[in-house]
Amino acid sequence: MDGFYAYTYGSAAWLGLQALPLIVMPKMIITMLATDMHMTTDIEVYLSRSLGFALVLVALIVMFFTGSVPLSSSMGQPVSLEDSDPKAPYAVPIVTVTTLFHALSMIYCYMRWVNYRQMGYVLGAVGYGAMACVGLWCLIFGTSAKRLSKRTGADKRTAGFPFRNTMAYDKRKDRKMG
Repeated sequence: MDGFYAYTYGSAAWLGLQALPLIVMPKMIITMLATDMHMTTDIEVYLSRSLGFALVLVALIVMFFTGSVPLSSSMGQPVSLEDSDPKAPYAVPIVTVTTLFHALSMIYCYMRWVNYRQMGYVLGAVGYGAMACVGLWCLIFGTSAKRLSKRTGADKRTAGFPFRNTMAYDKRKDRKMG
């Protein structure tokens, strides 16, 4: 499994993990995160469950529109991140939007932790931060096509600075053998 699939499955799992307690036991979550002890109102329960359902929806959108879950009966073709690929045309935009969502949520959770010092916000900030980092890694390294040399099969994007690759293809060595 490459980094792209790890991000999509991890992002969906992280959002689902947050959605489950919001849907199943919203009163407990409200009580844990409230600054003062009060009876939960019906609107708080409604908004908690609505947020849980929205998180499930975002997780499903990530899974289906990035091509991680195939929408056709053919399982043989891997998902490509090329813009011209008809199997997953929304893969890169969805990864971009969800990475931005995870980064903004991490900042929000961290600011809430700074103000209220509740452990739930730290856990949220760590989880969102990890997903934002993996998403950024996928956007930087996972969306560009490989440039492999036809002759050697090595990736042309690599450089020898600051360490030289002594095991790489050497023209002089190849001439001596041939």
